[in-house]
Amino acid sequence: MRKCVIWFLIPLFFSGIAFGDEKGIKRWKKCQNYEKKAMIIGVGDYRNDNDMMSDLKGPKNDVAMIKDELLMTVLGYKSQEIAVLQDQQATKANIIRLMENWFLKGDQVRERFFYFSGHGSRINDIDGDEPDGDDEVILPHDVAYDSNFFLRPETVLVDDQLRAWFETLSGKRLVAILDSCHSGSGFRSLGKLDGVPVATPRYAKSRYRSVSSGRIETSVGDATPENHVYLYAAQSSQVAMERQFKNGRHQGCFTTALIQTAKALSEQARRESAKAVSYLELFTALNETMKHKMNLEQTPDIQPEILRGKDHEEYKVTGSAELLNPFFAVASDAPSTRVQTRLPDVDRHKINVLISDESRKNLISPSDLGRRHAAVDFKRRGKSYDLYVSIHRDSVRLTNANGFLLNRFGYSGKTDLVRGIEKRIRHAFLKDILDGIESPHGFPMSVKVEYQGKPYEKNDFYGGQEITYIIESQVDAYLYVISVDAGGELNLYLPFEHQKDNKVKKGGRIRILDEKLCGDEFVLEISSEPGEEILKVVAAPTALRIRMAKERGEHVSRMTFEETLNNVRDMIAQLKAADVWYEGTRKYMNHTLEVYEKKFK
Repeated sequence: MRKCVIWFLIPLFFSGIAFGDEKGIKRWKKCQNYEKKAMIIGVGDYRNDNDMMSDLKGPKNDVAMIKDELLMTVLGYKSQEIAVLQDQQATKANIIRLMENWFLKGDQVRERFFYFSGHGSRINDIDGDEPDGDDEVILPHDVAYDSNFFLRPETVLVDDQLRAWFETLSGKRLVAILDSCHSGSGFRSLGKLDGVPVATPRYAKSRYRSVSSGRIETSVGDATPENHVYLYAAQSSQVAMERQFKNGRHQGCFTTALIQTAKALSEQARRESAKAVSYLELFTALNETMKHKMNLEQTPDIQPEILRGKDHEEYKVTGSAELLNPFFAVASDAPSTRVQTRLPDVDRHKINVLISDESRKNLISPSDLGRRHAAVDFKRRGKSYDLYVSIHRDSVRLTNANGFLLNRFGYSGKTDLVRGIEKRIRHAFLKDILDGIESPHGFPMSVKVEYQGKPYEKNDFYGGQEITYIIESQVDAYLYVISVDAGGELNLYLPFEHQKDNKVKKGGRIRILDEKLCGDEFVLEISSEPGEEILKVVAAPTALRIRMAKERGEHVSRMTFEETLNNVRDMIAQLKAADVWYEGTRKYMNHTLEVYEKKFK
């Protein structure tokens, strides 16, 4: 094996000093004795940004997270095995040069990792090989439009080119990840909420003529090259989003969820002495994180495809068998990715709320609102917000950090307006407190929904829908299930007066509500108000002291705000003293029946 004697060039190359220099690339080609190679591209600053395509703030942070927190911490890459092209460095010419002169080279390289964060789009098919009439594209820094608002094909990277590159590596291990959009069908641009940036779609507009697949097509149809796995931020009918997170940084929602999931799985595998985490395990957990913890409308996608309802033996004889292979090995001496216990301080915790008054009535001022649970701004102060409140002449709209409409209510005057806003602030505060209860231990349970006696796979409900939660456990535990619904009401679903037994055995299950215990008199019904609902499940080996909810009219599990606050405060104090406990979070959206039927039928 040849020794590389020009190591001093590595930091210069990766910092971008020699990216446009062909001589620098040739010098780099001398050093090819790598076991692994990673090529990371992040484009947020576009040379020709315009009304069709805005700059992005997240890719620079995505690149840092992928390099430091995934590649080096979880996957064991060395710094010199990672090449980064970012913003002005990530021109089409530089991407091609790095790909062809470095990334694809080296027969002894046993593993490769490709990542792109930035805008994606579609153009009309260049060479007639696409059944849908479109080529999916990713956009380098120097992408450009023509005078008719078509993306200029010579300035983009087409999926045909990615396919041709990747197929030369067939049989060699490759993971390719795209945190960008390829499709515009079902496109929903959030852009701004009354002048306040909320979330940004990673989709650049262009003129096109048909609906695309949003996946890297291969020369053999649906088959993925041998030993390859491709991960996408969203389905072809969705857009990939970025937003500002609580750390104050803009990040891709998919990339953030991927990092969180991989680190959690790594630590869980170390605790359980597992040797590896498979692609299938990663994707299943990633989908769970995006759907239930982050409540994102975008759903990740993967090639080879997931086979619903198939067991491992059935996978092994299909084209998706690669998903059973390890995404990463778990080494006992690897750096710890331990997720720390997080228990919020109920009495000191506050959420950030931004109020935008579009009504021109000036009915409300900062002094009108209580400050116990929220830090309220009337002007954006360069930070992320948990709740966006937009006051219009006859209604108020409330939006979360993802840009999704949580709730809308009318008001008849100042008193009614203040009361309505404060109720929703308390609602958002409690959801944030519950969401913030995090255990370092994996959640050894599954939470499923049943509707009309059948499994219910959707993440959306309609007001008045009657459902049953089914919790199956892999451990002996006592379960506590708390809900904050879209209308701001608080419920203790387990234990409550008519279903006090909350103990579950290993391998057992609990139904909420249990018809055998509660009879036909009581049902679990979704709130009639549209918006977001959070369900928090806490499990502990020993019983916790929890006050039962009091029956209020038709509602047997409902608690007042103060009752819930006291319960959560007491629960947190007991969890602090416990060695082992578990938690799981589910977030749902419910709609009016009209909206639900339009969306799903």
